Amino acid sequence: MMRVATLFLVLVLFLPLAQATTESSWTHEFEDGYITTKPLIVDDSVFVRTSGFWTGDARPVVVAFDAQSGDEHWRFTSQTSLQHDMSPLLYAEQGSGDCGSWQNLLIVGWADGKITAHSTEDGTVVWENQTEIDLIGITGSMLIEDDQVIVPTRTGLSSFCLANGEEILSVDVGFIGWRNGVTAVEEGFVFGDESGNLHTVFRNGSVSSIHLGDGKIRHAPLDTRHGLFVHLQTDEGSTMFLNGSVLSSVGQSPAIPLMHEHRIYAATSDEWISILCDEDTCSIEATEPFHSNGELALRIVGTEVEVWAHSNTASGGWGVFNQTAFVRMENTSFNTYGTAAPGFGPGVIAFGNDAGVLKVTSELIEASNEEKTRADILGGIHYVAIVLLFLFTCWSIAHRDLKQLTKVGSAFLLLIAIAVVPELSLKLAEQTSTNSEAEWDPSWPDEWLGTQVIVFEIDGEEHAIGGLERQQTVYDLTMIACDELGIETEIEQQYLGAYLVSFNGSVGDGWEFTLDGSRSQVGMTESKLNDTSIVEWRPA
Repeated sequence: MMRVATLFLVLVLFLPLAQATTESSWTHEFEDGYITTKPLIVDDSVFVRTSGFWTGDARPVVVAFDAQSGDEHWRFTSQTSLQHDMSPLLYAEQGSGDCGSWQNLLIVGWADGKITAHSTEDGTVVWENQTEIDLIGITGSMLIEDDQVIVPTRTGLSSFCLANGEEILSVDVGFIGWRNGVTAVEEGFVFGDESGNLHTVFRNGSVSSIHLGDGKIRHAPLDTRHGLFVHLQTDEGSTMFLNGSVLSSVGQSPAIPLMHEHRIYAATSDEWISILCDEDTCSIEATEPFHSNGELALRIVGTEVEVWAHSNTASGGWGVFNQTAFVRMENTSFNTYGTAAPGFGPGVIAFGNDAGVLKVTSELIEASNEEKTRADILGGIHYVAIVLLFLFTCWSIAHRDLKQLTKVGSAFLLLIAIAVVPELSLKLAEQTSTNSEAEWDPSWPDEWLGTQVIVFEIDGEEHAIGGLERQQTVYDLTMIACDELGIETEIEQQYLGAYLVSFNGSVGDGWEFTLDGSRSQVGMTESKLNDTSIVEWRPA
């Protein structure tokens, strides 16, 4: 009788999930220009703009793609813009205010000084206006406040009604700006310029300015609990200011910093920097060697904070950091120089680089009809098992068989618990899965004994290496081993973490790894190693 109960228990523990996870990705390569600002993901659309040096009939464009299929929804080409269209795209959700009502809009600032508002549905120009230019026009980040869009112009600041594009405020400070993003503060709006001046435009149009030092302010100042944070680019490197005072001197060509809660993240050609603003002051808490000069991006995964920085080097890739340390590199098949941050949406990541390549990856969770039917059948088996064990328990009570009652009753209670808490079946499946030890290959060098060893089976040929510096995870060991063996890897960041696409261009039906002879229940970035772990990568 216990054999029957055990059979039902096994059936329940290994019920497969009714959902299947699939991944889709697509790539678009622009023939002219490059991508210098992050793609913008809104609902099911990916918006991206190009910049660059135009020749012939080539001109900068803004394009809307379907996030899942990559189909082009619409394209707008500027026939008048100049070089260096680097102002980040801005999305304005439909609304109304004192100056009227507006639909969902994509706001674009152009290097020829124009500002255009486009329908997100078809790209048509809803309204446009012109700002002052001094050889070049808008290059910094804009912002939305109430029913207005606030625009840092080449020599000042303007604001426009979202409903009709009417200019409400125009201020000229007399100094040239470049990538001079604007920030809203209680008093009004603040932005910097190429001469190291920090300007505050009050809401009545008056201006107050201070000179921080000889250098260039090429980002929107950050409004912290202890005053404005500014990262000033200088001839010797860069200087970070807090509330007008020097915080620290760091590397050259600073990236555009960002702030999340009470922490500032910055980067230069030399380092990635984490600054904590506690109750007393802001101070550097951690640095990591890294080369990044463009945009930083923030991604929240559960309760974890990820900061992404494009490595502006020939090898490219994106460095991923937590609040205080480097975590991993994310790479694609088109790694190269870049300053654009990745764009994030629910289950979607969009990458762009200086080669004009856009790549979008997404994860779809879907259940086929066959899988749903199978799940329904197995669900029925689940509850039949509970009923039968209940009857077995009653039989044991009736026959006063206490020993049998204890065994069958325990199984019955376990099934009840699994029915109430389905996740328990997954945990038990992990606990009861067969663990086998990976075998030591006698052909391996003796000096690999007591170290971590990793094996790759690529196109029928095995590549093995050991004796490397101890690593914490399968991902870390895979990366350092491939570097030593000269194996090229392609890794994509999916919604649930890093996914290995190919070794030396070999994709096949996918790749899977075993750790010490067993399949891991978690991904390679979370799969922990011990000092003598053996990892094996083989085609799925």
